[in-house]
Amino acid sequence: MRPLRLAVMLEQAVEVGGGFQQPLNDLLWLRHWAAKSGNEIVVYSPYPKTLEILKEFGVAARLRKFGVLDYLFLFLKYCGPFDLVQIALKLKSPFERALIRDGIDVVHFTSTSKRHLLLSELPFIITIFDGCHRDAPEFPEVRTFGEFERREILFGLASTKAAVVIVNAPELVDDLTRRYAMERDRAVCIPFSPSTYISQSTPDAEADAAALAKYWLEPGYLFYPAQFWPHKNHMTLLAALALLRERGITERLVLCGSDRGGRDKINAAIRSYGLSDQISIIGFVESAELGAFYRGAPALVMPSYFGPTNLPPLEAWAVGTPVIYPEAFKAQAGDAAILFDYDNPRSLADAIVGLRAEGMRERLRAAGELRLAQFAEETAAGRQQFAQHMARLKNRLALMPR
Repeated sequence: MRPLRLAVMLEQAVEVGGGFQQPLNDLLWLRHWAAKSGNEIVVYSPYPKTLEILKEFGVAARLRKFGVLDYLFLFLKYCGPFDLVQIALKLKSPFERALIRDGIDVVHFTSTSKRHLLLSELPFIITIFDGCHRDAPEFPEVRTFGEFERREILFGLASTKAAVVIVNAPELVDDLTRRYAMERDRAVCIPFSPSTYISQSTPDAEADAAALAKYWLEPGYLFYPAQFWPHKNHMTLLAALALLRERGITERLVLCGSDRGGRDKINAAIRSYGLSDQISIIGFVESAELGAFYRGAPALVMPSYFGPTNLPPLEAWAVGTPVIYPEAFKAQAGDAAILFDYDNPRSLADAIVGLRAEGMRERLRAAGELRLAQFAEETAAGRQQFAQHMARLKNRLALMPR
């Protein structure tokens, strides 16, 4: 039986942060799976910068941009009736035709890509990170200008048509089964794992100090790496710092990430609260520098509304940094974080103060290390389950003309 040829799509730009780092992790273990199972992977990305980054890991990738006709196909697919025309004329998108010319058998989307709608012949695997447009539809980034409806189309078709659906938490399997009638046995749960850059990062006092010095920083700040979306909930964190200041407690805060439309409101709130001397906003930080920023912080503080899982807590645990995290995501954190109510600035302020309790940081570091070990076991089991799915898929595709 000839090798299965799997296309691995990296469609998120590096500036997306965790949305890039986790697909990179997936690619690296898929490379290991392919070598072990005697199959092949072909890596594609629309971003030249991603191709350059992949070279650092010894991965040769192909540039695959999406043309006008591909976008036209997508638009018509969203409109619905185009399906009948496509079936009658047996039309394939330029995207799919290119993959078929490359000898691809299966397409693996490492994010919840709309481009699975461009596939009419090739089977695909899809990764679904969350269902937050259903969990918190009040946020504009998942609601306005048809975004909610677009996601419903994507999630509904992806979770029911995909040969395998990869999720990072058991709760997502339950949600997708309930909301979209996904077949439960098609889901594979593979938890998030720390960014490759973090897991390969080693403490180096001189290098860490140099990374911080680029931004005029010194250790001892609270750290929140997140793009500036409304759902990232920077506002509750700012309100908590203002409450602490009223108690005579001054905490420094470092924010990093790309602006997604929320930065102006955050800047105004910082001025209103009188926190300008406590807060540094340093924009997008290169992946290789993130380890230094985590190590320089007494804690990661993450008040995001979106879950049920997030990447920064795992990265903080990986370098021994304590975590302050919403109680809504306790299933991910376990006992390895100080939990708070993400709608209540006072609750977050109390959590930050709780970090100073005797022995708390040491307890959280130990608990974080244990939590990572638990996730590593679950990840190994999930990857084994994925390999079994792929073996069955390979056998079935061998029965079909290719």
